[in-house]
Amino acid sequence: MSRHMEKWLFQSRVIAALALLLTLPFLTNAAHAARPGAAPPEATAVAQSVTCQPTSVTRPQPNLPRGFTEQIMYRGCLNQPTAISFNGNKTRVFVAEKGGKVWNCDLARPTCTLFADLGSEICNDSDRGLLGLAIDPQNDGNVYVLYTTAPATGACSGNVLTRGQLSLLTVSGETKLLPPAGSTHQTWCFYYTSHSIGALVFGADNRTLYVSAGDGASFDQVDYGQLDSACGDGTNLPQGAFRSQSVSPFSDGVILRITNPSTTSQRVSVVANGLRNPFRFARMPDTDDLYVGNVGWNTWEAIDHVSVAGQNFGWPCFEGWDPNNNFGPAPESEYQSSAYCGSVGGVTAPFFAYAHQSYITPEDSRGKGCGAKPSGGGPDQNGSVISAIGFTDGTSTTYPHPFKSALYFGDLLRKCIWTMQPPDTTPRTFAKGLQGGPVDLKVGQNGDLFYVDLITSTVRRITHR
Repeated sequence: MSRHMEKWLFQSRVIAALALLLTLPFLTNAAHAARPGAAPPEATAVAQSVTCQPTSVTRPQPNLPRGFTEQIMYRGCLNQPTAISFNGNKTRVFVAEKGGKVWNCDLARPTCTLFADLGSEICNDSDRGLLGLAIDPQNDGNVYVLYTTAPATGACSGNVLTRGQLSLLTVSGETKLLPPAGSTHQTWCFYYTSHSIGALVFGADNRTLYVSAGDGASFDQVDYGQLDSACGDGTNLPQGAFRSQSVSPFSDGVILRITNPSTTSQRVSVVANGLRNPFRFARMPDTDDLYVGNVGWNTWEAIDHVSVAGQNFGWPCFEGWDPNNNFGPAPESEYQSSAYCGSVGGVTAPFFAYAHQSYITPEDSRGKGCGAKPSGGGPDQNGSVISAIGFTDGTSTTYPHPFKSALYFGDLLRKCIWTMQPPDTTPRTFAKGLQGGPVDLKVGQNGDLFYVDLITSTVRRITHR
């Protein structure tokens, strides 16, 4: 998280309170209510269901390329949605809420059935909560979730010791996978209100699961382990942000690969480290290449390309790229001065990066959009955070060629979405003037782009005529 996000964190608490007043009443303690693809919610006696406002066209429309239209799929029934994942035939979409509920929603009508409620297990505070969601591509009844756990004692508020949990949800309940139930070894450790767990993505084989997590360090101070000892990961410095350099027993600031999840042959390995806050990442269709939205600190937001196992993206010693040095990794001066960066080498530069003080495309600059206040100012007037990233595939029969099998990334604070066609690193503005901001981007029904808007508590779809 950038320092500019602190302002947004305060705003998000206000928005959360308003959302609770505006959404439909929720029943409590309803868990594991309905199997995906089961009978309609009203025919299932034990199921809690909600009816959302009818699908509608966004008014006013964001600025989109010719022929595109944004629709609001689910509104008035969700409370701070964070992630979506589609069932196998993309007739239904599962939606995770920050507070711990998972909804199974019908794409043919605006009705959602409660699949699980993990609220009692989750630390829902600031950037913590239920943030990762993935449906098993081979079994719609297997729902994988990633969340920040509640502290052992006391309230989950402010700086407090929390962990991460990867679990499998079925109609039978929750199976804790990483760490397993009863394990004395904790996979992740987080003390501050951000940089906790991130996203879940299945591999091309539909069996391998990738998992991301932030570095667990302070997001507003240089933190090489001198600020606290809450995680108890040793007294020898460095720790803090250097956990992303694999100097700690915790898997913070990395992307993990889990082969054969939820089986007796489950295996875990690190495929990328040196990441500050890989809140969202996506897999390029038909490959196992990962494109990581790495949330930046003072200067940069980056997209990192994981193409082989073992890549190090340099945080906290490097961040972003240096245009004056062939776009190689840019040294992070505040951490370079800590004297712990001498052994950090072999760093992979970002696939793409944008500076907080720069516009992303010439079009943004000319229109003073994507971040600037109406009176002018600059692109960082409202802050910068790469908050969503995803691919479309080649299944759409209506999207023009430049928008099929394309990479999309969004910035919640700039209220925009951009697109590009890797390996080309040239972005073009796709959507600007969004009502809220994207925190998850996925390809869905008919190859259309769907996104989760945390600020307005909606799920939206972008179609093309």
